[in-house]
Amino acid sequence: MIEKSERSNAERTFLLGLADQVGSLGFNPKPLGQSFRQVVPTGKWEFHISFIAHKTDFDLTADVAVRVDAIENLVNEYDTKLTTAEKRKSMTLGGELGNISEGVPRRWTISNVEDIPAACDGVIEAFRRVGLPFLQKHSDAAAAHRVLVSSEQADLLLAPVLGPRCMRAMASAYVTGNISEMDALLRRYEIELSETEDLYLEDFRSLAHGLLSRAPKIASV
Repeated sequence: MIEKSERSNAERTFLLGLADQVGSLGFNPKPLGQSFRQVVPTGKWEFHISFIAHKTDFDLTADVAVRVDAIENLVNEYDTKLTTAEKRKSMTLGGELGNISEGVPRRWTISNVEDIPAACDGVIEAFRRVGLPFLQKHSDAAAAHRVLVSSEQADLLLAPVLGPRCMRAMASAYVTGNISEMDALLRRYEIELSETEDLYLEDFRSLAHGLLSRAPKIASV
């Protein structure tokens, strides 16, 4: 049993238990909040732990996210919803390890401090098997673009919020040189965002027309 007063220390102990192992994989072993980060040539990787408190124990989940700077820098020029600080932290794709590997969330339960070492080992094993390959696979703009324009449910889970996903799909098309695809994406996403009265509709339109104007050989719509 872990009392409420003991939970913070147990969570901190868990994060410290991950530190050396993630450090050996190139991540900063000092967590920022509940996240470990690594700067990569195309942007940034993040490995994050979420804690779910119960009365006498707590569960935890692990997720990963990748930032492709070339995509995020474009999107953040037009995103009017995020603060400057939030834009610095924005990520391109990500997901919880269970959802990525099996389509359903995976949790580890800490009922007492003795459970922490085994939970650390389980999380690191899942990170090595699922999280790290995901980050490696999706770190370039072309791989991110394939996911962002996909309608497959597994891919939608990696960028689940419609407005930001549409903006990143358009930006990734521009970054990867898929200029001929951009008009079709504009028409497709304008319909989807309009039908749902999405708060990002105007930001999306500004981004789409702004990027099309930077590609003079492609007619704007």
